[in-house]
Amino acid sequence: MKRKILKGFALLLFSMFFLHACKKEDDNTKISVKMTDDPFPVNMINAANIGLAKIELKDSSGNYVTVFNGNTEINMINYTNGVTTEVSVNSVPEGNYTEARISLNGASVELSDGRIFQAPGSASNTYQVKIYPPVVVPEGETAELLIDMDLSDSFGFQASGWSGWIDDITDITGLSFFSADFRAVNLAQTGSIEGSVTDSNGNNVAYAYVQVQYDYDGDGQAESVSTIADANGYYAIIGLPQGTYTVSAESGNANGSISNVEVNAQHNIAANLTIN
Repeated sequence: MKRKILKGFALLLFSMFFLHACKKEDDNTKISVKMTDDPFPVNMINAANIGLAKIELKDSSGNYVTVFNGNTEINMINYTNGVTTEVSVNSVPEGNYTEARISLNGASVELSDGRIFQAPGSASNTYQVKIYPPVVVPEGETAELLIDMDLSDSFGFQASGWSGWIDDITDITGLSFFSADFRAVNLAQTGSIEGSVTDSNGNNVAYAYVQVQYDYDGDGQAESVSTIADANGYYAIIGLPQGTYTVSAESGNANGSISNVEVNAQHNIAANLTIN
């Protein structure tokens, strides 16, 4: 099956950090940092390794608080469609947090044929992203932050005979660039969409490309949030602000969409797609 590779053969990965504030202790609330992933096309990828060095949050006074500091390599393929891994648990002062600063110390991709490509320029990079809306960490209550790294805009793949598609894994010859693309949302004010992708005969469509669009940072420009369905055609997109969405899916030359999907905070909405 042909797989469309968007934006210069950039394969798709969503990595997500869940920050969970717990009961106040010693004038600080605790934040549990977890990570999850919506995958690269898994029929071509064995590992998508991210070197995580530091995560910091900026409060309303402009001060940064470190919530993770270490040297951790995480294979994001192991955490797909809502499965998470806890990175750390740290204390932070209560207050409003308006920005996240994420430092990486490398990234690489291992293809299913065993070839490994190191991401160029990924050895030491720091990225700052606005949290929209800001996350409030109150005393004795729960606050959650979702940081989403979209590797469809972060990894660029070199490929032979480029025509808008990669027909076979052997077409991939290397990585051309790396520039991590993050978004951040207040998880308490978001919901999720999940469902299955089937063809006109009711058969599940493995690894279909699914996306929604919305203005995630309030700048008036729509941004896409996307995922790849799993081998059974299941997909999930989380961290979506309240609103009305159109969900679309495609696989090869087949496509389909559903309009007027209403997302409310703290709710999981089912949206099953048929493509033909």
